Amino acid sequence: MRIAFGLSIPANLLPLEKVIDLVIKADEHGYDSFWIHENPMYGDSISIISVLTQLKRNIKLGLGCMSIVTRHPIMIAATAATIQNLSKGKFILGLGLGGFPWLPLIGYPIYPIKQTKPLKRMIEAVKIIKDLITKSEAFHEGEFYSVKGFKLMFKTPYETRIYIASLSKMTLSYVPAIADGAITSPGVLTPRDLDRLVSYVKKGETKYGRKVDKATYIHASVSKDEREAIEAVKKDPYFIYQLSEVAPEESLKEYGVKTEKLQDIREAWRKRDLATASKLIGDDMVLALTATGRPEEALNKFREYTKTGHDLYIISPVGNLEEAILTFEHET
Repeated sequence: MRIAFGLSIPANLLPLEKVIDLVIKADEHGYDSFWIHENPMYGDSISIISVLTQLKRNIKLGLGCMSIVTRHPIMIAATAATIQNLSKGKFILGLGLGGFPWLPLIGYPIYPIKQTKPLKRMIEAVKIIKDLITKSEAFHEGEFYSVKGFKLMFKTPYETRIYIASLSKMTLSYVPAIADGAITSPGVLTPRDLDRLVSYVKKGETKYGRKVDKATYIHASVSKDEREAIEAVKKDPYFIYQLSEVAPEESLKEYGVKTEKLQDIREAWRKRDLATASKLIGDDMVLALTATGRPEEALNKFREYTKTGHDLYIISPVGNLEEAILTFEHET
């Protein structure tokens, strides 16, 4: 089991100097890797990662995840190979469809799956990316991409590990056939949800006879004042989005969470009325979906998540970020 540190806070909402300081601290405290989400509504995460490669630290750098919808596979391959060279082989490439709130705004529908075919798109994208990084040249005529002999005119001597992020049973089961790792959660789910999602990856490992790295984000908030820790999560736009759009209602009920106000929270989120949504969120929702509270409380909840059998747990904190680094250091 390895512990990583990740930011659900988008690029540009934290000063670059603060991000750099967090990377240095995470490296000094023994974290495996440092991960950044991609959200183009708030800035370009690749630019941030590029700067971080120059810190000359041992910690690996992950981008989880780059959208195969907004970025063509040839650009993903060129970017990954470039960052790999800049980082001297410490870059991890995470791939996913992209954020559900903004994909429809650029004309990409998520549903129905039978028409959008996300797994088919992912398979095509991964093939092109791998061909360009390993062979420098790609030929592909598919349903989503057409590449006719495009070639990278530079190489990287470093292996680029590809992780695929998904909540889909079909996609997670197929990860061992095409990638090096799976990311089973964007961070706001219950331990039982993670049990279910990682089981899909494990079935794929059995089917394809190949082990992959099983990673997951864990949303967290730590403070010596429990109320302060909980309130930081309630005010977090990312938590509000995940609670509204991703966390299954039946999973919350399994943990004894009162869900009467969940529909009102969703409506407030969809109007982007974050203040109203925040006020409606109950403490039980926060505690069921995150590792939050005083240091020992947060650690105890985190240890529930570690029973799900993942290989890499990416702590993704809000609130007092330095306190979180020190708290979860004990698990590295």
